[in-house]
Amino acid sequence: MAKKKRKWKKKPLFFFFGILLFLLLLWVLLGVYLSNHPSQEAQLKKLGYSKEERDIFQEKLSEKDIETILEMDYQKNLIHILEEKNFEEKYFTYYLKFLDLYPTAPVEDVVFLVNHGKDELPYTPDIHTILTHPEFQEELLDRYLTYYQKYETEGNLTIQAVNEGLDEEDILLDDVVQLFLGQEYTILKNMDRYKNYYATHKDLAIKEIITRVNSNLDKTFYEDITPTDLSKENLIIVNKYYYLKKDYEPENLVAISSTYGTGYIKKEVLEAFKEMYNDAVKVGLYPYIQSPYRSYSRQSTLYNNYVSRDGKTLADTYSARPGYSEHQTGLAMDLGTKQNHSISAFENSKEFTWVKENAYKYGFILRYPKGKEYITGYMYEPWHYRYVGKDVAKYIHDHNITFEEYYAYFVK
Repeated sequence: MAKKKRKWKKKPLFFFFGILLFLLLLWVLLGVYLSNHPSQEAQLKKLGYSKEERDIFQEKLSEKDIETILEMDYQKNLIHILEEKNFEEKYFTYYLKFLDLYPTAPVEDVVFLVNHGKDELPYTPDIHTILTHPEFQEELLDRYLTYYQKYETEGNLTIQAVNEGLDEEDILLDDVVQLFLGQEYTILKNMDRYKNYYATHKDLAIKEIITRVNSNLDKTFYEDITPTDLSKENLIIVNKYYYLKKDYEPENLVAISSTYGTGYIKKEVLEAFKEMYNDAVKVGLYPYIQSPYRSYSRQSTLYNNYVSRDGKTLADTYSARPGYSEHQTGLAMDLGTKQNHSISAFENSKEFTWVKENAYKYGFILRYPKGKEYITGYMYEPWHYRYVGKDVAKYIHDHNITFEEYYAYFVK
């Protein structure tokens, strides 16, 4: 028997409208859901993160970490954390906690401390000083932090104490020592000398004792002496404690053109003087170099003549003994003017006023200033200038200190 052909029944129209309505409702519900549950990308964008920043998050962080970020306001430092060379994704939440406690902490400090398990450490600017100090040694980190927390010493002092092994001594238990801690220019290895000087000079301010000891005034001129460290180049010191050998002659000595002065001086010093001279000329002034480089034998002749005339005690106040003169370094010069070469007349010239106010801009310092005679060991010499370079000269000028003080704290 032949099968009956199945007759297709027409679906009612409302059936198709029902399907369409269902799909529309589904689309609306999906839209509502998505609007209430935007993607991480959309949420990051809404918080203010750029496309580049979002890409960095996607590259370096897990979805869980990104969810943590979404609970926070926009944080620019997050990107800097991720871009730190020592960033480790496993410590990400610890970085966030550290930043939350110390939002101004440099990110390199945050990453370093967290990576070394020091994220519970109370962070201070002195910690930053320790971590960024040029003499910081990573292997001594625990000792630095232990010492700092125990004595609350300034960052530079902490570095000095640990590097010199003083953190293993009990010097900081001394009440007298406490007077010197945290003072500007305190050098921990000089602590015993500070204490000894304090014992006989209690009438002096602590700051003054530090200045004097750092400048070797607890020692006797020309007795406790040592050869100067020539490796310091333009920052070598020559005074009544540091000397040059008899045969020392500086390199790069050049003749000074009669436009600028007379004699010989180191090339870089002459170039700096030319720059200063040219600016002085613009305002109608003409400083002139007198008595720059002097050999050991020349200084010997001058000094002996002064001793014959005035006696050794008086001569020592205004003239260096041979080997102890800055002029032998080729870095020092006495100044006069083009109109009057006499150095003794320089102080009363317009050139003196201008040079005194501007010399530091060109790398020169007034080497023997008024009021500092007890430190330098020489009478005030308004004509004697010494080249140390622009940065050092500016610091000495701005802080009103002598080269002796600067050398002890920053060079030696």
